[in-house]
Amino acid sequence: MAGILDRGSLPLFVFKGIAVRLHWSFVLLPVYVLYSGLSQGMDWAMIGLRLGMVAIAFACVVLHEYGHALTARRFGVGTRDITLLPIGGVASLERMPEEPRHEFWITVAGPAVNLAIALLAIIAMAALGLMSFFTALLLGGASLFTNALLFLAGLNIWLFLFNLIPAFPMDGGRILRSLLAMRMPRERATRIAAGLGRGVAILGIGYGLYAGEPFLALIGVFIFMAAGAEARNVVQREHLRGITVGQVMRTRFWSMGLNSTVHEAVNELLSGGDTSLVVIGMDGLPVGVLHRNDLFGAVEAGRKDMRLIDLPPKPAPLVGPEADAHESTQQMVVRGLPLLPVVHEHRLVGVLEAANLSEFVKVKQAEAASRR
Repeated sequence: MAGILDRGSLPLFVFKGIAVRLHWSFVLLPVYVLYSGLSQGMDWAMIGLRLGMVAIAFACVVLHEYGHALTARRFGVGTRDITLLPIGGVASLERMPEEPRHEFWITVAGPAVNLAIALLAIIAMAALGLMSFFTALLLGGASLFTNALLFLAGLNIWLFLFNLIPAFPMDGGRILRSLLAMRMPRERATRIAAGLGRGVAILGIGYGLYAGEPFLALIGVFIFMAAGAEARNVVQREHLRGITVGQVMRTRFWSMGLNSTVHEAVNELLSGGDTSLVVIGMDGLPVGVLHRNDLFGAVEAGRKDMRLIDLPPKPAPLVGPEADAHESTQQMVVRGLPLLPVVHEHRLVGVLEAANLSEFVKVKQAEAASRR
């Protein structure tokens, strides 16, 4: 998923060493708000107010995601970045914690931030005097600041409750999974949480279509797909437990030097049927990888004679045959890479690809089924 989010995302800022990015699809949200406002005959002041409310909402979403990220850091789990989508935010953790207790606290931290913001807004309202506050609100004499406090409190209470819906992989579903995993194997806990998440997603999609709420239906689709992907990831992790990169790597691969041209690289890939290649530096070690789409894009741009060093290749960490297969796969996914070069004794000996791992897991599942 991380690789998908990287494509077309715009960096906004970096705080506490964590980059916050805006996905290209986010533009759909203000466009929808603008279209909705104009179709309802709103003036520009009201539309601007709605856009401001969206901005405040996503500021709270960013704080929510930082709650996850900074708590994860306390348990030794880094966060690559935070990406804002029209349906919310995603903190891309470098890995998921194996310890259920750690996952519980990391997950709870996000909604806890929203609850804290809501409580602060309520305390501010109390400081203003609750009776005078609600009197002004009912009589229509509430100030912009008064309305902002009420909106902030209501918004964050809604975010707190919404995120606690047990629809895996939302926070509520992850909390459920972590609690179940304290009493049963993680794979079984994930299957239960993911099944419940898919059920909630189907209800959300159905209601969203029935009530004419496209964003609710979109959230349902996202939850349904993400629940399935997370369940498959956990199954893969269980089958790869104790498996090394050397056991699942591919030893037939394409590699080319930095001074090779795009045209030469395309011809090599087409002749071999591969989708990616490893780019080798002057010292004989891999410096990065290229997917065929990168090469085809360069050809379409009229740069077929460009050297690979000028393209340039995507940097890729080097892994050894003895490295853990699942952890190495997570590195590949988080960085959005098509493969990882496998190096032994300063020599490229193979590549690790997601397709190989999928086939390996299928074989393991078939073997397990035959023993039942």
